[in-house]
Amino acid sequence: MAVQGDGVLVYEDGYDRERALEQARRLGASWIRANVLWARIPGYEPDARRVPAAPRYDFSRFDSLVDAAARHGMRVELTITGPVPAWASGDGRPGAYRPDPELFGRFAAAVAEHFRGRVPRYSVWNEPNYVSWLEPLDEAPALYRALWSAAGPAIKRADPQAQVLIGETSAYELPGKSIAPLAFLDAVACRGCPKLEADGYAHHPYTLPTNPEREHPGPGSVTLASIGRLESELDSLAREGRLSTASGGALPLYLTEFGWFRESVGGPPEPQRATLIVDAFERAAADPRVRQLLQYLLVAPPPGDRFDTSVVDRDGAPTASFQALAGWVGKARGEGLIAAPRSPR
Repeated sequence: MAVQGDGVLVYEDGYDRERALEQARRLGASWIRANVLWARIPGYEPDARRVPAAPRYDFSRFDSLVDAAARHGMRVELTITGPVPAWASGDGRPGAYRPDPELFGRFAAAVAEHFRGRVPRYSVWNEPNYVSWLEPLDEAPALYRALWSAAGPAIKRADPQAQVLIGETSAYELPGKSIAPLAFLDAVACRGCPKLEADGYAHHPYTLPTNPEREHPGPGSVTLASIGRLESELDSLAREGRLSTASGGALPLYLTEFGWFRESVGGPPEPQRATLIVDAFERAAADPRVRQLLQYLLVAPPPGDRFDTSVVDRDGAPTASFQALAGWVGKARGEGLIAAPRSPR
């Protein structure tokens, strides 16, 4: 079980982080995910165009989160991603346009070196098949392969014990905005290219705003209802020697974002949403290939943010979805379906 809510948990924006971590523990979370956005890490000028000789990064917000999560018995996994600083982008501006793989690899190594022994799991880039995260879209598979090839091994060299996940793909194709994840994955693990190795595949199987029983149109899409498509593709890639674990096996799945919109932003009524969320976690727990499902978000974002999949209001009130998921957690833990958080420190 995992949760994410960077606004509160990393930046402590408008809500008490300790309270949020207590609520995450009530949901059975043993992991907290956070995005390390390269261009937003303090310590240098992200608008500078000249590559700094020895950039120094201020990771104090993430240090604080790692320490606070540990006190609540939870571990932190970090997704190292753009936007990139101007001196690492293809157009000389902070953003996601043709990021420099070598420079990104150096940054990923700096992150892993800093957190060595404290952060046991990393992902390389967030939703690289979505244009707002990596552009231009038609070059995204090749760009991501280069970013992974630079950053994945760099993280392993900095911390050989850490897990490194590939992917973090969004769920389906949106013309002009995203590439279907199966088509993207096939292009990243290109035929005739050197084999890629990872510890797992990270994916965001949002079903929004459709019924969970409905598969999103398009054979390359992968929502929670069609997760078997991704499992079959990973099996094939391992057999073909294109993408596998270090031992040659097919990659396990880490579903590192999932949620349902709240009724205020077009989602179902709260009682129905509560049922849908529990159903999603039951599905994931029943699939032996799935190692993790992450509730995104934990606490509601500031007013005006339209991507609200939270289960706790900003005044701290748990929603019916929170209560239903917490109740399911107790039952599932008793049945051995989910791992318990560590003992608080």
